[in-house]
Amino acid sequence: MLSYLLLVSVLVTVINADPVTFLKCKGDDDKCAKESTKAAIPIYTAGIPEFGVETLDPVFFKNIDSSSPTLKLLLDNVTVKGLRNCIAKKAQRDAKNSKLFLRIQCDATLDGHYVMSGRLLVLPIEGNGKVHVDLKKAVIDVNMDISDKQGKDGKNHWTVKSWSHTYDLKDRSTVRFENLFNGNRVLGQAAEGVIAQSGNEIIREVGSPVIKTVVARVVDTIHHFFEAVPTEDLTLD
Repeated sequence: MLSYLLLVSVLVTVINADPVTFLKCKGDDDKCAKESTKAAIPIYTAGIPEFGVETLDPVFFKNIDSSSPTLKLLLDNVTVKGLRNCIAKKAQRDAKNSKLFLRIQCDATLDGHYVMSGRLLVLPIEGNGKVHVDLKKAVIDVNMDISDKQGKDGKNHWTVKSWSHTYDLKDRSTVRFENLFNGNRVLGQAAEGVIAQSGNEIIREVGSPVIKTVVARVVDTIHHFFEAVPTEDLTLD
C-alpha cells in the first residue's frame, strides 16, 4: 500500500492501453506521488491479478490471534471491507535511502467470529459469537525499506526488505460482541454498555494484531507487484 505500487497499479493499467498516457513521478515529487496514489487506491484494492495483486476489498483472513496479556481473543473467518475508500494523506519516496512511506486514512468494517476469555479493559469477560467493528478515520503510517534486484526479465526490480507501521484513531470507532457470557443477559448487558462507549480503547488494547495482519497482507501484495513490474515503469529516476 505504499505510494509507488499504488501509483503504478493504475499507471501500468493505463500504459497497456496507451503508453503516451503513462505518467511516472520523480522520487522527490511528493505531490505527484500523493495525487497518483489517490487515483490508484480503488483500482489496486479491486485486485490486479496479472501483477500479483489480490483483491483487498473485501479481504478475508481465516484466523487472527488478537490476544493481549490479560485477554485471550481468537478471531476466525474475518472479513474486512472498505479499503477501497482509504484516502492518501501523504506519499513519499526517499531514493537515496531506498525507503517508501505512505500515510493513509481509512474507514473500514470487520465481521467475523470470536472466542474470548479474560479481562477486557477493566471487565472480566468471556464470550463466543459474532463480532462487528466499525473503524473510523484510522490513520496508518507504513514505512518500507526496499532494495534492488534483477528480475527474471533481466530488468531491475524493487524488493521489500522490511517494513513497519503505526496507527492512530482520529474518530470514534465501535466494537460489538454478540453472545457475551454465552447469552447471559444480566452479565452481558453490563459489559455491552461499557463496550459501546469504549470502541477506540478496545481497538488500542486488542486491535493492533488485526491492523498489523491487514497491513501485512497489503505489503505482501506489494512484494508480488514489485516482482512483476520493473523499476523503470515505477519512477522517472
